[in-house]
Amino acid sequence: MCYALAVASRQESQTKRARAQELLGLFAYHHDAPLVARALGVSMEALVGELEALKIRRRAFSLTRRTDAQMPMAAPVRGAKSGPPVRRRKAEGAPPAPSLPKRSERDQQELELKSLLAEVGPRRSALTSRLGGISEAALLARFRAAGLEREFALRERDLIRALYSRHRWREALVAEDLALPMARLRAVISERGLSAELDRLLDRIRREERGQKWPRQRIAQVLYRRDQLRELGLLEELEGEVAARTRVLWTKVRARPQPLDELRKALQLTTSDAVKLRELLDLR
Repeated sequence: MCYALAVASRQESQTKRARAQELLGLFAYHHDAPLVARALGVSMEALVGELEALKIRRRAFSLTRRTDAQMPMAAPVRGAKSGPPVRRRKAEGAPPAPSLPKRSERDQQELELKSLLAEVGPRRSALTSRLGGISEAALLARFRAAGLEREFALRERDLIRALYSRHRWREALVAEDLALPMARLRAVISERGLSAELDRLLDRIRREERGQKWPRQRIAQVLYRRDQLRELGLLEELEGEVAARTRVLWTKVRARPQPLDELRKALQLTTSDAVKLRELLDLR
């Protein structure tokens, strides 16, 4: 039995190592986490969770900040046999090898912008800063001139989707992550045609928030996540529900020797949470 467990553990370790190498290879190829998630057909949250489970999250995201030139060079396999030596005689009067054609200005600009995009991602503020503080209009014009307008648009859409999902539609945090003013963020969303898609995401998150269980999860929402609920337009609704149900219980226990303790037990709360709830609802 111990032998079987050891074999199973070894096989599991080998499977994890193989999966880790596969994910690192995708990050090295795409240089962008949202593109990796899209290639695998999973959400960013699921991808980050798997990276953390495999303990390669830092290694994987470090690959998104490298250019192709910074990737490690391939090394020969140790112990591999090479073929027989080949002797070549230099032909007399042979013409010199043709030199590679010089890149055009457009090709050079495309290469530079691809490298920069792989390094910092499709973040407008970071890109404009790295390009000498140019305007957004000039930034988009450069990508258009280099033939990269579509690639930039796709990657920017993926990034915005991932950030809204990660921050559970808290626009202030998304704007902060992108270093954009709120009004500018909304303009970019409209420009990229993401408004309807993000509205559907908002509806899904609202359903999830409304589906939290009573009493502990619902009360924790109202006590500790008020800013998020306010931004989702749910604070008044959920706080009203908590207030109505809590006051019914408070009416029953208010005349007892230890009403707060009775309320705490009925709502399955800690003492500190019960105190905060009483102060929030002004229970007397």
